[in-house]
This record gives sequence, structure tokens and C-alpha cells, in this order.
Amino acid sequence: MIAFLQGEIVRKSPTLLLLNVGGVGYEIHISLHTYGLLPDEGTCKILTHLSIREDAHVLFGFAEANEKVMFQHLLSVQGIGPQSARTVLSSTSPLELQDAIRRGAVHEIQRIKGIGPKTAQRLVLDLRDRVNAMDPDETRPASRTPGESRTKVHEEALLALVALGFSRPAMEKSLQTILAQTNAPSDSQGLIKAVLNNL
Repeated sequence: MIAFLQGEIVRKSPTLLLLNVGGVGYEIHISLHTYGLLPDEGTCKILTHLSIREDAHVLFGFAEANEKVMFQHLLSVQGIGPQSARTVLSSTSPLELQDAIRRGAVHEIQRIKGIGPKTAQRLVLDLRDRVNAMDPDETRPASRTPGESRTKVHEEALLALVALGFSRPAMEKSLQTILAQTNAPSDSQGLIKAVLNNL
């Protein structure tokens, strides 16, 4: 099992990190939460979880131990696979998810794409005791890149939403609606969260 990787960031997008570790390029699937916490360039250390399927070995990466633990807890819930777990952690932060589980807020959890009422109830029932036993980590605010162009931010958000399993035409329409608002987010992470919250 690969517990973590440390290396040079080659490329970073809202769903994927390409990391050069000693001359080997690792493709690591990340959530929107981790994307916001990672630097745009330079060296970084990322915690990992290796998902093994018949047709592929897929690495998932996390900027915080708290998120990795929540990801692994989510995988233990029937009906939630690695991609669904990543979508959950792209829609809400680990601390917000822990809070919703502690409160038994099924209605909040089922708003997340791919999580229906039954899965949301199962998630709360299966994970409440585990979450109550956790020591929540303090999370630092996501860093932002100043001067990012609106077009680049829009395209980055669109690509991330498509990678999360949404249809491109529907996401283009949703993004246009949000960008037309006066208080529209100016960064890709904010745009993606706004779209996910409006689904």
C-alpha cells in the first residue's frame, strides 16, 4: 500500500494531480477540497489510497489526514465506491460532512450527487459512531491564484464537473447561469461548489 507520495507538481486540475516522484509520474485522483489546499506548483506531499479493480489500479490523493480517513469511511458504506466518495468530498468539506453525520442530517447528505435517501440514511447509521470517535483536524483555507482569467476558471470548472460524471451540455448551462449572477464565484473551486449545490 502506498501511504503517501512526495514530489514535484507537474500538473494540477480540480480532479487530477500529476506528481513527479524521483522521475516517475504518478496520476492521482483528487477531490475539490484537496485541489484547493495544494499549491499550484513546487513540491508537495500527498496522502494516498490505492483502489484496486480488475481493470485498473487507481490512486486517490488527499491534502489532509482528515479527508483520507473520511474517504475510507465512505468506502465502507454499501453503495459508495471510490468515485462516489470523491464526489461527496468535492461537494462538502470533511468537517462539514462529519458534522452532518453527527447531527443525522440525512436531508443535507442526500443533496449530494449520487447519494439518494437510502444511501444517505445508511451513511449516517454506519458512520456516526466512527465519526464521533474521530478527532477533527483544523483545516486551513484554500489558497487562491490571483489574476486567474474568467475563461480559464470557467473551463477548469467545466472539465472538473465532466470528470466527476456530469454531462458537458448540462454543466455548461449551469455554469452560464451562475456566472450571470452578480455574486458569482471568481475561482474554479467556488464555481464547482455553486453548481453542485444547485443540482
